[in-house]
Amino acid sequence: MAKINTATKGRKRVKNAKVGDSIYFTRKKLTIFGTVQMVRDNSVIVEIGPLESVHLGIPGQSTVVAHKNYVVI
Repeated sequence: MAKINTATKGRKRVKNAKVGDSIYFTRKKLTIFGTVQMVRDNSVIVEIGPLESVHLGIPGQSTVVAHKNYVVI
């Protein structure tokens, strides 16, 4: 479900995500949707789909996203 978009630019975040929340973030000019697996002090670990991980060039289906770089759906 990767789309070219700058959806998080100019968007105001309301709260930090919790485990199980759906979020989206922008990386490499793609809007990526995922599910929060773990919450850390400054970031969240997000599970993304296999297609998104190929587009991002990462080996697994998890990535780290800073709290300031995502929006809770």
